[in-house]
Amino acid sequence: MKKFITNIAIAAGLLLGVSSCEGFLDKVPTDSVVAESAMVTMDDAKVAANGLYIDLMYYNMYGTYMVYMGDMRADNLYPLDMGGTGSTVYQLDFSPTQTNYFSFWQNYYNIIMKANTFIANINTLETISTAEEDLKNDLTGQAYAIRSLCYFDLARLYGYPYLKDNGASLGAIILTSVISPSEARLPRNTVAETYAQAESDVQTALGLLSKSKNDGHFNYWAAKMLQGKIALYKGDYKTAYEACSEVVEESPYRLVPNEEYLNYWSKVCDDESVMEFLVTADGDIDSDGGFYTIYHNLWFEASNAGKSVIPTKKWRELFKDTPNDVRAQMIKYNDPETGIIKDRGFYWLKKFIGNEGGTTFRQNNPRLFRITDAYLMAAEAALELGGHQDIADDYLNAVRKRADLTAEDVTATLDLIATERHKEFIGEGHRFFDVMRKGGSIVRDQSIDENDFAGSPREVITWDDHRVVLPISDTERSIHPELQQNPGY
Repeated sequence: MKKFITNIAIAAGLLLGVSSCEGFLDKVPTDSVVAESAMVTMDDAKVAANGLYIDLMYYNMYGTYMVYMGDMRADNLYPLDMGGTGSTVYQLDFSPTQTNYFSFWQNYYNIIMKANTFIANINTLETISTAEEDLKNDLTGQAYAIRSLCYFDLARLYGYPYLKDNGASLGAIILTSVISPSEARLPRNTVAETYAQAESDVQTALGLLSKSKNDGHFNYWAAKMLQGKIALYKGDYKTAYEACSEVVEESPYRLVPNEEYLNYWSKVCDDESVMEFLVTADGDIDSDGGFYTIYHNLWFEASNAGKSVIPTKKWRELFKDTPNDVRAQMIKYNDPETGIIKDRGFYWLKKFIGNEGGTTFRQNNPRLFRITDAYLMAAEAALELGGHQDIADDYLNAVRKRADLTAEDVTATLDLIATERHKEFIGEGHRFFDVMRKGGSIVRDQSIDENDFAGSPREVITWDDHRVVLPISDTERSIHPELQQNPGY
């Protein structure tokens, strides 16, 4: 295999091939990978670009833990039992000495370094036709978009919400070139600087990416949604509105009709999915054909299902006044006498039903962006800007009436949009970030919900709580003391 592919593979393998005592900054390629002789064919470049997506879909990223960070920390999902699956995340019981929930930092930098290597190498590749030049641009744009996503997520996980202090808190370390470990020992940048890097990268990506559908990969429209989301979190509502409304009005994606909604979750890259990670039966998944992720833990209708994570009472009760909402049909109750599970009766979430043609309920594609999100982000940004009430109404009502054919038009408000987001995105990793980005609160109260055991006594979580951000692990800081720890840890 050409040197380009070898270097990408080395960057990918370093995460697994080093001992746990090494820090993330040691998991980088050296300067030697960028050589004038590092030339490859475009077919090799396509294979290498595919490799940039692999780590993103697994359980320690979007397959599970990013969903836990968005849903389990909030009021969408909780463990079935005290001390059960995800209970550390649910209780925000974070400690720098733990490693299982703090591999995010290491994992994102592994991907960032692979992207940096990719960009450096593909820039040396000569093209011999317009088609090759277009492909080179598209692949380069994908790498920039992935790096943008990584920096945005690092800011969301390890820094306080941008609007809390205008990005003054500690964020990521900005590394944009292929450098040696000795050169990478830098202190952390601010959240504002991290957002600026994510914005710069996605803007670069937009100038390179194709507008054609590209299942399982970033294209122009997925990058536009990322640009809109970054802007929304930052409070740049003009950019958020322009980006998200462009996706709604001009992209080839659509809201699937009401009658297709429940089955949409079995479709691979259906028209509603602007970006989803591809999990295939011939991919690198479990030996029994499964994919050990949150979908395993949510499922209940099989003897080998996890049966360990359930939707909260608060989320279920969102549909009390809208019984015709198709999303309410995803709530399944097992009667102790007649249900599938005989020992206990619980409400379950039957949303992620497994990819059509897959071998198991556990084979689901993590959805990064759905056009539904573009509608709701554009509606929110339109209201925040002012002067666009009619557009906000149209976008909100399009989502509401897709879900419930009996719904009547409403005048959009920020609260109604937040409620719609709460209903729509369970299990997709949005809720905690949606609440915290604008200074809201998450309430845990076992007197209201007996399964909400973290609410004994009652607990209210706001963006002033130091646990809203993750700690830097002691392992990383022992290797790289320049990494400032987050307050409270």
